[in-house]
Amino acid sequence: MAISARTQLNPQTGATNWAAGVGRSGAKWLNGVKNPRSIPNSNPANATANWTAGVSAAAPSYTAGLSSPNYLTRLENGATAKQGSYTGAGQAHQPDYATAAGKLYPLITNALSTLPPKGPRGTNSARSTAFQQAMHAQKGNAKANR
Repeated sequence: MAISARTQLNPQTGATNWAAGVGRSGAKWLNGVKNPRSIPNSNPANATANWTAGVSAAAPSYTAGLSSPNYLTRLENGATAKQGSYTGAGQAHQPDYATAAGKLYPLITNALSTLPPKGPRGTNSARSTAFQQAMHAQKGNAKANR
């Protein structure tokens, strides 16, 4: 068999090889996350300045993208393609939700017990404000229960 140079790349082969590589690289990825070249929060002021500059630099491109006549079509196509990922996330992240709910629900129950009684429809703005204030008063309590 003669050796010849590739003249074309096969996108399907590339996608298959990429997926297999990602699938077996979990340990390498985790090692990279745990051992970064620089610590992400070592200079918060500089990180904030860089982020702000990046957002400002991207603004014209972002505006152009939103102004594109194809934007809504691309948005719909992307959402349709990812619907399965969204619906599967409920099962995948149920343990995370249960952990958060275990901390938050008691705070909500406590706040609800302090509210004035419900009034006729359209007269409950004071109740809504009381709930907001009761929840704000408990701010930080869920973090303390970590």
